Amino acid sequence: MFKKEIINLLSKQIKLKPEKISNLIEIPQISEFGDYAFPCFVLSKKHKKSPNQIAEKLAKQIKPTKIIDKIESKAGYINFFINKNKLAQEILKINANFGKTNLGKKKKIAIDFSAPNIGKPMHIGHIRSTILGDSLMRIYEFLGYNTIGINYLGDVGLHIGKLIVAYELWSNKQALKKDPIAELLRLYIKFCGKEKTKIREGLEEEFQEDKWTTKAKEKLKLLELGNKKTHKIWNEIQKASGKGFDKVYDMLKIDFHETVGQSQFGDKGKQVIINALEKGIAKKEEDGAVYVELNKQKKYILRSNETASYITYDLGAAIERAKKYNFEKMIYITDFRQKQHFESLFATLKLMGYAFADNMIHLPFGTVKFGKEIIATRKGNIILLKQVLEKTIEKAKQEIKKRKTKGSPEKVGVGAIKYIILKNEPVKDVQFSWEQALSFEGNTGPYLQYSYARASSIIKKSKNFNKIKSKKNKLTKQEIELIKLISNFPQTVQDAGKQMNPALIATYSHELAKAFNEFYQSCRVIGDKSEGFRLRLVDAFRTTLHNALHLLGIEVMEEM
Repeated sequence: MFKKEIINLLSKQIKLKPEKISNLIEIPQISEFGDYAFPCFVLSKKHKKSPNQIAEKLAKQIKPTKIIDKIESKAGYINFFINKNKLAQEILKINANFGKTNLGKKKKIAIDFSAPNIGKPMHIGHIRSTILGDSLMRIYEFLGYNTIGINYLGDVGLHIGKLIVAYELWSNKQALKKDPIAELLRLYIKFCGKEKTKIREGLEEEFQEDKWTTKAKEKLKLLELGNKKTHKIWNEIQKASGKGFDKVYDMLKIDFHETVGQSQFGDKGKQVIINALEKGIAKKEEDGAVYVELNKQKKYILRSNETASYITYDLGAAIERAKKYNFEKMIYITDFRQKQHFESLFATLKLMGYAFADNMIHLPFGTVKFGKEIIATRKGNIILLKQVLEKTIEKAKQEIKKRKTKGSPEKVGVGAIKYIILKNEPVKDVQFSWEQALSFEGNTGPYLQYSYARASSIIKKSKNFNKIKSKKNKLTKQEIELIKLISNFPQTVQDAGKQMNPALIATYSHELAKAFNEFYQSCRVIGDKSEGFRLRLVDAFRTTLHNALHLLGIEVMEEM
C-alpha cells in the first residue's frame, strides 16, 4: 500500500526504472526485516561493490518520511519499516475494489483450459486444469486484463474414430437415452478391449498398428471427408457429451467465453502446412507424411493419409486465436505429459514465422492422486468428476449437521475441492482426501469460509458500526499483524498473476485467516473502548478475504 512511496525514494538514488524497482521489492516473511525490502544484489555488478556495502550506503542516504518510520540495511537488503498507525488508517478506508488494479488495461490474455474429450466423461484428472484455469481468469480480470477463457474440446482424434466404430457395432439406444455418458464410456472401454494395445492414451496412439485402430483411422478419414452417416453419429456423441460437461461446470460455477472443438481448425491447420511446404519450411516423406525439423529431429505435422494430427489442429487454432484476439499472452493449461507437444507447437509456429509464438505459454501441472486409484479410461479405471463433487457435497452436509452449524453444503463442498487443488503449486502433485479437504480446522477451504462467517457475525452483532469513532493510538501485536497482512493483498495478487500461481493467494488467505482468529481470541471487539477501530478492522478483513476467495472461485457465507 505504501510501495509507491518506497519506489519514489529509491528512484532518486538508483538508476533503475520504477517498474524494475517495483518488481524487485519484496515483502519479508519475518517482521524484524521490515515491511518491505529491496535487494541490492542487482546493483552490485554495475557499482563494483558488494550488496552489503551498497545497502548500507543507500540506507543512510534515504531519509525516513511521515509514513516510513525507519530504514535499515541487512544482508544486502534495504529494509523499510512503515508507520503502523498511518497504515492502519489506510486499511480502514478499503472498499470492495481493494486489490484491483489496471495493470492489464487494454491487454488481452487468452487461457485454454479444461478441454475434456468428447465421448468421454469428465474424471478427476480434468479437475485441475478446470479449477486452475478459472482461478487464473479471475486473477487476470482483477488485474485489469481483458481475459478470454477457451474450452478447447477434443472432438477429433483417434478416440472419436474408436467411438464411432463402437457406436455402429454395439450401441444400445435405450441406454443412450437413459444415461448417455455411461453408455459412451461402456462403448469406448469395449473397443479398447478389442484393440489390445499397451500404448497409453494420447499422442502416442497415432503411431500404433492394430486392425481395430485401423478401423478407427478409417472412420476419422470419412469424418474429414464429410461422410453423412459418420457425421450424424459424431453429432450425437457430441450432444450427449455436452450435457454431461454442462452439469459439472454448473456445479463448479465455471463459465467460458468460447467453447469450440478442435475440428473447427483442421482446414486452417492444413492450409498453414501447405504454405510451409511451398516455402520449404516443411518437408514431405515418400508416404505423404509432412514434417518440420526441430533440433535436427523430424516432427510430423500431417499424417501420411493427409488427415490432421493433434498438432495440425493446434497450429490452426493458434493462428486463428492470434488473429481474432490479438492477445498479449496465450496460456495453455494441461498436465505435464503434454510439455513436449507444446514445445514442438511453439517452435513450429516460430519456424513458420509467427512472431506471436513468443507470447504463448504452456502451464503444466502435476497429477491428482486419489488414494491408490489409477485413471485409465480405456480400462474403465476412472473416477468421475461429477460423482466426486456429489460425494463431497453430501459429506459436507453430514459434517455441517454433525457440527450443528449453518452453511450451504454445496458451497462448502465445492469450495473444499477447489481449495485443496489450488493451495498446491501447479507443478506439484495433489493428494486428495475427503477428510483433509472438509476439515473446518487448518489449511482448508471450510476453515477460510468459517473465518469469514465469524467476522460477519461480529459485524452483525454490533449496533454501533457506523457510530463509534475508529481512532486508536496504540496498536496491539495481533492488530499490527492483521493490518500488515491485509496491506499485502494487492502485491500478492500481482505476484500470483506474474507467476501464474493461485497457490500464492491460497497461502495468503490461510495466513490472513489465522491472523484474524488470533486477533479474535486476544482482542475483545464489541464493548471494548477500541470497538469502533476494531469493528472496521474486522470489516477490512472480511473485504480482503472475500476478494481473495473470489479469486480462488470459492463462495463465502454470512453464517456457518
